[in-house]
Amino acid sequence: MNYMRDNYVNAKNDVPILIDYGASTIKAGYATSQTPDVVIRSYINKFKDSNTQSNQIAQWDTDVFKNYRSPFEKNLIQHSGALEQLNDFVFERLQAGRHGRVNHPIILTECFATTDLARMIVLEQMFECYQVPSVMLGVDALFSVFQDDLDTYLKQTQLIVHLGDQTVHVVPIINGQIIYSNIKRLNLGGLNTLKYFYQTIQLRHPHLKFTYPQIDYWHKQYTSVAIDYQLQLRYFQGPQFYFGYRDKITEQNRQYQDDQLQLLDPIYIDIPIVQKIVSAEDLKRKDENRQRMRVRLQESIQQSRQNKKSQLEQQLQTLQQELEIDQNNDELKKKITNLQVKLGLVPKEALEELKYNLLNVPDDTLTPSQLNQKRYQKVMYEQALMKKQKNQEFKQLQKDANKFKLEEPEKYLQMLYEKRDRIVLQIQERKKLQQEMNSRNSRFNQKRIQTLAYLGADDKVEDDFGKDDKDWEIYRSVTKEIDSADEKSKYKLQEIEQELKDLDPDFEIKILKSIANMHQLGMNLSQVQLTVDRVRCQEIYFQPNLIGVEQQGLVDMIKLSSKGLDKLLLQNIILTGGGAKTQGIMQRLQKDLTSEYDCPIAIKIATDPVFGTWMGMKNFANKYQNMLSQFSISIDDYNEIGTQKWEIFKQHPFSNIVD
Repeated sequence: MNYMRDNYVNAKNDVPILIDYGASTIKAGYATSQTPDVVIRSYINKFKDSNTQSNQIAQWDTDVFKNYRSPFEKNLIQHSGALEQLNDFVFERLQAGRHGRVNHPIILTECFATTDLARMIVLEQMFECYQVPSVMLGVDALFSVFQDDLDTYLKQTQLIVHLGDQTVHVVPIINGQIIYSNIKRLNLGGLNTLKYFYQTIQLRHPHLKFTYPQIDYWHKQYTSVAIDYQLQLRYFQGPQFYFGYRDKITEQNRQYQDDQLQLLDPIYIDIPIVQKIVSAEDLKRKDENRQRMRVRLQESIQQSRQNKKSQLEQQLQTLQQELEIDQNNDELKKKITNLQVKLGLVPKEALEELKYNLLNVPDDTLTPSQLNQKRYQKVMYEQALMKKQKNQEFKQLQKDANKFKLEEPEKYLQMLYEKRDRIVLQIQERKKLQQEMNSRNSRFNQKRIQTLAYLGADDKVEDDFGKDDKDWEIYRSVTKEIDSADEKSKYKLQEIEQELKDLDPDFEIKILKSIANMHQLGMNLSQVQLTVDRVRCQEIYFQPNLIGVEQQGLVDMIKLSSKGLDKLLLQNIILTGGGAKTQGIMQRLQKDLTSEYDCPIAIKIATDPVFGTWMGMKNFANKYQNMLSQFSISIDDYNEIGTQKWEIFKQHPFSNIVD
């Protein structure tokens, strides 16, 4: 829902601008318009365009609930920066700003029991940033039921259930008088149902990425309030769902069918996994960046080598000067030869001859200290030979592997996949072992305790195990060994996966298939199944504990709100707000309330639940424009009194309570 009207006639300065601050969408427009001129989401999000490399404002990104910002928290305005950006956009689209100010009266909405901070943010922005002449504040739930005239409105007895995006308000009105003490608030709304819906789908399909338009469309089209939640869950557990067949529900399942309950069937949605298509321009730009990075790296390496060479030459010069003073110092000679080898002045064999200079000297010509040195050189020489042999064998293995890769690429690829599977299995087994070691009730720890008890069942008078810190080193060493082995395995796994990516273009798709098989056996990779998700997300209105909200459900809220009041309230229950469009919510309330009361229950949905608040504001502004001045806060009042005192706020039929 995001449209803006571009071709409207500029209104006169005395025409009010109506802004409905919804936590989901902001509706704004002139009072002379038939419908809102601007309708936008109440969220902003910054993303970087890969083509222009610049930050832009977007309504939504592909990360559904990650980067967006909203001025609202629990339906209260808390973030002035985000609100100012949205207001700037609204006034720009309305072409209402002239010379840095908006010369139109403003009518705004707020929620019940709004805080001083929220009002201060709104009023300060309107008067300080836009210098509007006046602001009228009204409650969105009250505007949503205003249709005809004030006389009719002030005589009605009704129970308003305003289903907002972040909160739900139950408002009892008797003969036009709002019973403020009985207003109830439920701290969840349509956004919570949408998030819960997304989380349950993402949990079962971690290999798929969803966008906000997808989730929002499925949420609106396929979710519903179950008229009988427990019966609907049993219905989903029938043979048709259990075995995953896509034909009609079997007759055994049809025994639960009841036209009045409107039981829902599973829905299967195919989402093909589309690989990212990289344009030729992107490839060219990436190649140019790669070339620039390569040149920079080569220059950096060259500069580093030059600096290192200068340091080595300076060290060589210093050591040669020291050798002129002490010409019999063998240690200095070794250091000088080593530096000369590094600088390429002498061959590497010269260092080897100097390093093992006593191997070919007869023992009878050596002193005792030289004999010890000769034995040390012999051991080091043998180790060097073994290392050299291992290096040659490793090079031969690499050569054979490269030959095998070139001659039989399919077998080599299969070998890499098998090696990867073995490493993944090892990592999983170590992780499981570590979890068992950390869990006191695991079979591993119980067996260890039994062993310790068996070993301790002797005639020892005192068991002092554990008093010394060394007794616990065995457990620390085991944990360190597991962590070290995990690091090595993960490093090896990264190497193998990188090679697989280079050799097999379908590597990522194959990995996604393996993940999908772990999470949903028998399901297609790109298929999303909606079963319990269709009703569970909307059930939080009646069972808030499903998402951890410690409040009573909507039916209990209505019972508490109408307690001790005229039962005529229950014969005129009006559902407003975007949540009123949820399928099945009116039927569920009718069923639950009928079972609680012995009086008639009449529930209806407002004519336009989403735009009803703005339309009510329009009706009031057009019919009672002469009353706006006495219901509004003028800029003179603001400059004189400010927002810290209650005297500035005006009591009227659509306002919060003003004490």
